Amino acid sequence: MFWKRKSISVLLAITLLLSCLPAAHAKTEPLFDVWAPSNTQKVMRDEPFPADANRVMKLEAARNEFESGQVIVKAENNPLRKLQVSISDLKQQGGPAKIGKEHIQLFRQHYIEVTTSTTPAYPKGWYPDALIPLEGKLEVAAGENQGIWVKVYVPKGIPAGSYTGEIQLHETGNPVRIPVELTVWDFELTDESHSKTGFGVWGGPVQEAHGNVQGEEAWKYIEKYYWASVEQRLTPGYLPIPDKDIDEYIERAARFINDPRISAYRLPYYRDAQGEPNKEKIKELVDKLREKGMLDKGYFYVSEIDEPVPHPNAPNHYDRVKVINDALKEAAPDVPHLVTIQPLDELLGDVDIWTPEIDKYDYDFARERQAAGEHVWWYTSVFPKHPFPSYHLDDDLVGTRLLTWMQHDYGVEGTLYWATTQFQKYNAAEKKYVSRDVWKDPLAFPGANGDGYLFYPGTEIGIDGPIGTIRLEVLRESMEDYEYLWHYEQRLRETAARLGVEDSFPYRDAIRPFYDRLYEDIKTFEENPDLVMQVRREIAREIVAREAVTALVAVEAPTVGSRTVTVYAEKGAQVTLNGMPLEVSKSEGMHDQFARTLTLGPGLHKVDIIVTKNGMTREIHRELAVYEFDTPYTIPLNDVETEEAIKRFTSSTVNLSLSDEYVTEGNHSMKAVFPADVNFPNFRLFEAGKGFRSADWSGFDVLEFDVYNPGGTTQFYVKFHQLNGKTDDSFIQTVRSQHGKTIRIPLNKVDLDITQMKGIEIWVWRHSLQQTLYFDNFRFLSTEPGETMAP
Repeated sequence: MFWKRKSISVLLAITLLLSCLPAAHAKTEPLFDVWAPSNTQKVMRDEPFPADANRVMKLEAARNEFESGQVIVKAENNPLRKLQVSISDLKQQGGPAKIGKEHIQLFRQHYIEVTTSTTPAYPKGWYPDALIPLEGKLEVAAGENQGIWVKVYVPKGIPAGSYTGEIQLHETGNPVRIPVELTVWDFELTDESHSKTGFGVWGGPVQEAHGNVQGEEAWKYIEKYYWASVEQRLTPGYLPIPDKDIDEYIERAARFINDPRISAYRLPYYRDAQGEPNKEKIKELVDKLREKGMLDKGYFYVSEIDEPVPHPNAPNHYDRVKVINDALKEAAPDVPHLVTIQPLDELLGDVDIWTPEIDKYDYDFARERQAAGEHVWWYTSVFPKHPFPSYHLDDDLVGTRLLTWMQHDYGVEGTLYWATTQFQKYNAAEKKYVSRDVWKDPLAFPGANGDGYLFYPGTEIGIDGPIGTIRLEVLRESMEDYEYLWHYEQRLRETAARLGVEDSFPYRDAIRPFYDRLYEDIKTFEENPDLVMQVRREIAREIVAREAVTALVAVEAPTVGSRTVTVYAEKGAQVTLNGMPLEVSKSEGMHDQFARTLTLGPGLHKVDIIVTKNGMTREIHRELAVYEFDTPYTIPLNDVETEEAIKRFTSSTVNLSLSDEYVTEGNHSMKAVFPADVNFPNFRLFEAGKGFRSADWSGFDVLEFDVYNPGGTTQFYVKFHQLNGKTDDSFIQTVRSQHGKTIRIPLNKVDLDITQMKGIEIWVWRHSLQQTLYFDNFRFLSTEPGETMAP
């Protein structure tokens, strides 16, 4: 009995003890939180999760496309020592197809510390960049984020539809399961990319990073980086083969040039003993390539005349461009010659592929040169910086992704980037590159973190080749977006052909509503990854849509605040716009046109178009983004009509004087002579009460003034100054030779407090030649009347 009573007491004690412990399920609760953000979003190591953090990975892709996603794991109070990560096959819903794990890759995001920010817009801290292949287990420090990158390839020929699977994360207790939902669109990307690229693979840093390999061993490593770039739809510049012996070069070049994924390649440029173009050798190379049918993708890009802006150390740079171009045209008349410069009147006839930095791109001038049979690419590097798009480590990824949308919009044919493998560091004092720990030091070139490299060498982590980056992944996503736009335009062309307007239909206006949703101009866009995916999804739906009635829609912006919607429909169709019937405005051949001009205020406006014929209906939905606003009131700032008005401007470097030439309003203009060989010559309109009436500019919407350029094509910057010393220097202006222009800067694009303005500055880069510009009629524009800003 004693034993029984004792047993019962022990059982009661155990029961009471257990009742005081946490519920059994608490032991199996995960020790971490998860978030599945967009693939166009950098999540820093200490970034807090949003309250509504998404926990389902949703992907969308065409066939023959890679698509990426990411999962962020945040360890709570305890570190994770061996977090196991796996992903299942993705199985077709309602069908037998699947995307097997052999088509899915997992990576661990490597964080690198930024100690000096590229721009004030983004903080110092630990940014995710390199993507290291994940071998199943992760360690995550307490209280920190750890990103997992997922990359899925959608095979050619696979059925369209919905595919599902899951990512499983397991440390202790029950695993965390993250659903994966993949939509496969019913079209297939071509192996060929329809945008040309020249992303430089520098061999020297690759050789050093992989043990100072030499000779054929070095070329094997360089080739690894070459193909790794091609897989991301980014063709490097030079082929990864030696080029001293022409016959050997041609023999080895064939497998690269003939690969449909290679969009373009940079031809070797040979010099003689005096450093002049070796026309005989260049001609031999080109003739033999032409004979083999391997010349079409080639172009010349001569480093000697890279960015040929005249300066004191090279005052005759333009002359050198002409010399080299003449030699190339004599030796290889059918090979285009690329020069990294915006179209200039001074170099017309000496450049085949104009390649400006993105902030110097001039749409009208570019289209003029393309109409003349020339070509236009563009590039970005250290400059320009935020708010312009970049590939910088500490910048938003939305701009990186939107560059190809802008490229397609503006008709830019290719993209150049100086280096993807600069694993060294430029030493300004020694004027050379020196060794760098690329895994810890983000600065390869002064001024911009991450500039010059999109790969890391894998040697430090036991991988004998390249390691990619999130930036590289997003660049590939952007190149795939370009292919979506190309497919959409082909679809538009097919429809236009059925309507008999293939040669006259305004294709850019048809895609315009999608562009406008994403950006106002090259430096003005919302950093919203979800919006990018939404618009991309709409483009995909347009590509795969089946037409009950043949119709096209174009949207033009004829005046401020207006949009003309034109519907091209097959004969006999009826059309309504937002429920209102449209009358036929033009009838030609196989189609009728219907048009209506809408007066719209700033914002987003839905337009619903219904086209019907013979009982069949087609619905077309558009959202029209309007950024501009009517500014009917002019408020004078400085009319430059008197000597007194000129003296309100100050300068220690630029000679300002009253002139009666190139006047746009009144009787006078202001002549500004920017001297040669002076760093940043400038003039300023500063100080409330002296240069202008008030420091509060918030009552105005736009700054405008007129400028005329009697000399060579000139670029200048309009720099805004705030009273506290902050500035915004992102407003570059280009004025062609013997052209006038009205400069218009919306004040809502100035990244300053415009109630506290010190004034404006106009400056140019140091130049070996004197430059003269004429300015007139500085004024503000406003939606409301206001008193003059002249003091």
